[in-house]
Amino acid sequence: MTPVFDRRALLRLSGSVAALSLLPPLARAEDTVNAGPPPIEMYAGSPMVDHIALSPAGKRVAVISQKGDDKLLVYFDVPGGKPTATRLGPAKIRNLFWADEEQVVVCDSQTTSLPQFTGDKQEVSLARLINLKTNKITTLFDKLDHFYGIVFGPVYRVKIDGVVNLMASNYRMDGAFNRCLYRFPLDRPSGRPVYEGSNDTEGFVIAPDGYVVAYSDFDDSKKEWVLFYNTAPRGKSERFRSIYKIKEALNYPSLEGLGRDGTSVVVYFANGESKGEYHEISADGTIGPSLDTSDYISTTPLFHPTTYRLAGFSHQDDWVGYDYTDPLLKKLAAALPELMGEDCRVAISDFAEDPRKMILYVESPEDAGSYYFADLSTGALEIIGQNYETLPVEWITQKKPITYKAADGLQIHAYLTLPPKHEAKNLPLIVLPHGGPQARDYIDFDWQTQTLASRGYAVLQPNFRGSSGYGSNFVEAGHGEFGRKMQTDLSDGVRDLVKQGVVDPKRVAILGASYGGYAALAGATLDPGVYRCAVAIAGISDPKSFVEFIAELSNSHSSSNVLYWKRFMGDSKGWDAISPVKQAAQANCPILLIHGTDDTVVPIDQSRRMESALKRAGKPVEFVTYKGQDHWETVGSSRIEMMKVAMAFLGKHNPA
Repeated sequence: MTPVFDRRALLRLSGSVAALSLLPPLARAEDTVNAGPPPIEMYAGSPMVDHIALSPAGKRVAVISQKGDDKLLVYFDVPGGKPTATRLGPAKIRNLFWADEEQVVVCDSQTTSLPQFTGDKQEVSLARLINLKTNKITTLFDKLDHFYGIVFGPVYRVKIDGVVNLMASNYRMDGAFNRCLYRFPLDRPSGRPVYEGSNDTEGFVIAPDGYVVAYSDFDDSKKEWVLFYNTAPRGKSERFRSIYKIKEALNYPSLEGLGRDGTSVVVYFANGESKGEYHEISADGTIGPSLDTSDYISTTPLFHPTTYRLAGFSHQDDWVGYDYTDPLLKKLAAALPELMGEDCRVAISDFAEDPRKMILYVESPEDAGSYYFADLSTGALEIIGQNYETLPVEWITQKKPITYKAADGLQIHAYLTLPPKHEAKNLPLIVLPHGGPQARDYIDFDWQTQTLASRGYAVLQPNFRGSSGYGSNFVEAGHGEFGRKMQTDLSDGVRDLVKQGVVDPKRVAILGASYGGYAALAGATLDPGVYRCAVAIAGISDPKSFVEFIAELSNSHSSSNVLYWKRFMGDSKGWDAISPVKQAAQANCPILLIHGTDDTVVPIDQSRRMESALKRAGKPVEFVTYKGQDHWETVGSSRIEMMKVAMAFLGKHNPA
């Protein structure tokens, strides 16, 4: 029987091992109990843990935390070790893992211009090996001729003849522009070539011993996806042959990882008879039966932390769940609710090579997110740190899953967050549509929703048609509905809450980022009479110019990226009708535009176009830019100021 721990008692313990003890708190929780809502910094400031990793032996933890705009690498032994911190500067960290017990790999990104790449700016990824004993930093590919010191795709940790190596891929810059896979011994900065693919190579499947099992190509000009399998014995030069190919313009398969036997590979099919299914493909090209036989609509394959083989599937509804087929992992996942308490939402953040040692992420009505080290072989459980330690419990509010029907009868799933200490009656509302658009919101704690709720607003987060997580039919219901039914799905939710008496119809605003930013602009220009004001963060404002931007990046007007957007936007003849820029004269409420100068996903030109169009039409508009901020709002100080500006704007035009 798994021991049951007093999790609340652990949370109350002082001197936890994580970076919490290294950073001064923004304020003490007890200072805010009777002083109204906590300051915006408590919500919009970076969480205490940006990334976290457990060492292979399960004896050390590394954390990326933040102080000001500088990232900190904090590491310590578990259980009970004293933390050490290394300042990394204002880096944009994207991933963290241990190479061995003394070295970590930190992957970050930079916004820059590279001559061989299209577009003015690119967000490029770098992988750095950091020796915690010597503080020596090695950047992969940095010492190799004909390569930039960047990586494309994941960095793999493998053991070749029992010795840890890193493997990563990059594009050769000497004319061929082929994607090349290299391996890097930890004790030498120079890499060794493993295999040179083509310019069309997308990714590799690599076994734990460094053997390259397979890779895939997608030829965007031919619209052909090809799977290549390695026929060479281990220890010999790679020898690949094509075992499967298919013509697909957009919904082509994706290569996911190793199959259950360690020789087959797992492929996801996005179209055809196997649409929405995962299958194993063997060395001779034989496609096995569908692997995921659960009733869940949205699943993701899970791979064993040591063997890298398929070990089950996770399912994503309101929160993640685990359906392991591996006996040990299945038993461990089943023990988590009892270990942490039935009132908790638990997710597995990382495993050691012995998966009984793991890092857990936990949320509850009293906890905005904490990390624990758990060793289920001994029953040890230790809190590592809380993301928002200073946030008073009474100002943490919970999302409530709701459903409503759109005007055409389609059922929409959404989340409603009510403001703390308020009755659910006649409330001011903020509609907060997600980005993507083929993405979705979950029930987890998110700082933006909590900030808005703390200021007295109800918050509605609709997973409108076109969102992921509800099956392919629901995604396809959004095709051609950009600015149309995807938009009215939002205001249909407003009308449903008004009908229930929860929301005051005269106090409704909309705020969103990326596609959500487009939805905010469309709400102000295309869906009259619903919103008192709109806040668009890094929003698309004009479909035609945005698609031209995507075409320039991909060097083709028929690339898969261009086709993705056209599929949602519909016939280009109708784009002016769904363009907030073209419809600026119809704007019926004040609009706030917010954009970062380093945004490489939605260029700042989209907000500039909208500002100019609104000014020409004599409509009220404010435009705030943040130098160096990217699409993901990585720079913490800018994110805090952005939210302060947004809250001031909402308070003026849609007061709570």
